[in-house]
Amino acid sequence: MLKFSRDYLLVVIPIVFMIVGAWVYLDSMYMKPMNMNMSIDMDKDMSMDMDMDKDMSMDMDMDKDMKMDVKNTFTLLAMPMTSNWNFNDLIVMTLMWIVMMFAMMMPTTFNFLLIFNQMRSNMKTHHSPKTELAILATTYFLLWTLFSIAAVSLQYILHNANIVDMMGIIKNNNIAASLILFAGIYQFTNLKNICLEKCRNPLSFIMGTKINGMGSIVKIGLSNGIFCIGCCWVLMLLLFVNGVMNLLWVLIITVAVLAEKIFPYGNIISKLFGVGLISWGCLLFYF
Repeated sequence: MLKFSRDYLLVVIPIVFMIVGAWVYLDSMYMKPMNMNMSIDMDKDMSMDMDMDKDMSMDMDMDKDMKMDVKNTFTLLAMPMTSNWNFNDLIVMTLMWIVMMFAMMMPTTFNFLLIFNQMRSNMKTHHSPKTELAILATTYFLLWTLFSIAAVSLQYILHNANIVDMMGIIKNNNIAASLILFAGIYQFTNLKNICLEKCRNPLSFIMGTKINGMGSIVKIGLSNGIFCIGCCWVLMLLLFVNGVMNLLWVLIITVAVLAEKIFPYGNIISKLFGVGLISWGCLLFYF
């Protein structure tokens, strides 16, 4: 019977709040610049209608400048709105990817942390259980942070090559279809099967590591992260199909990852995803 210890809850509950905060951040980051653009367009139309009155025109210009400043503030937290990225854009996009990976992948750690905590509850340890759990979660997400940096680098290259637009959507249907087909085929590979099995049953590499200090805790966390990336990296690339800034698409991929890693019969679910992706990719080639 599963038992949620006090130490487990002390680590997991803050992670849950951070996950909720990450999704709220992503939602505000995606929507507010769009709303600001709509507001600015309305102001431009109003300004054109009032060109006859100089005083009112000056007031409208001041109001527009103020709203442009607000827009720029939100732009600092959102997608680059220009065709050429600068250093600030790279920083913002890296932050966006890190927050997005946290929101998408940290929920998959709860089962892993629970199993580890139950194993360690009956062992003599030199560190508090909550410290060990916090180290596990941190080292796991460290690898996803590195993945985020790699993803931003890829997006930057694709953007400069005019393969994706400002919203991170692949422009060419054939390229998008090829990526979808690749993702579908990957679901049936041995590498995917091995990584998914490790993710679904983390007890195997936890038991395979002799825990004699924080170094071994870090090793277990990194091992879990490596297998998780091996399982999900292609699914993350599918963000470029419908847009990195498409919150609904991000949520769909998150549910897909959770389904194959946590839900019963996840291995079958993974294969069904593969069939669906291959079918989708083939349809894109013809339509």
